[in-house]
Amino acid sequence: MISVAVKGYGIVIWDDAGGWRTFCASEALSAVLSDRIEMTLQSVPIDSEESVGKALMSLTGALLLAQSCDHDPGDPGGCDGDIGLN
Repeated sequence: MISVAVKGYGIVIWDDAGGWRTFCASEALSAVLSDRIEMTLQSVPIDSEESVGKALMSLTGALLLAQSCDHDPGDPGGCDGDIGLN
């Protein structure tokens, strides 16, 4: 799961099933953001969650809110905060 805030529009959630949804203040903003997401995702090969994350982060005004990891919380062998989407 990846969640990205897009300044001026709202939040995009990409789930593990390969689908996405938006949360916006209005239907108009949701429609514009949805169009931007569709265009962005169609322009790159989507072969992993990381490629989806990089595509979403390429949206103007995008800021990563969260990304799921494969380790347990507090696991010292887990991620160190570098999620590779900067």
